[in-house]
Amino acid sequence: MPRLAYRSPRACFAAALLLLLPVGQAAAQQEALPRLQRAFVAGNAHALLAAAADRVEIALLGRGKLYSRAQATYVMQDFFREYPPEAFALQSESRTDGSWIAAGQYRCKQAERPFQVYLRLRLKEAQWELREIRIEEHLRE
Repeated sequence: MPRLAYRSPRACFAAALLLLLPVGQAAAQQEALPRLQRAFVAGNAHALLAAAADRVEIALLGRGKLYSRAQATYVMQDFFREYPPEAFALQSESRTDGSWIAAGQYRCKQAERPFQVYLRLRLKEAQWELREIRIEEHLRE
């Protein structure tokens, strides 16, 4: 009679975790845009930039600059303070190899029309990191 190999519960658990790792990474990638949307709705600069690159380009109403993640957090805190959110909705997205661009509208009481928001993310080590935030005035039609 053949002898079955003994496998400890710890070894089985470790093997199961290794099998689930890609699923966990995929779930984290799918969570990237909803997390950014929740941060905009809440006006939460820390949550918005939690998964940002070390350097983030921010362009607010025509003025753009490259900031460290910490500086970018202060810039977005000021923006949210000046233009507190009423609503934010992502409207479109486009993904290519290693790059993801999303567009949406940001509504606040201080602006007659919603702002157009563009977010650019980059895939780095199986995680999407925020690389650019561009907020522009919505053009009149």
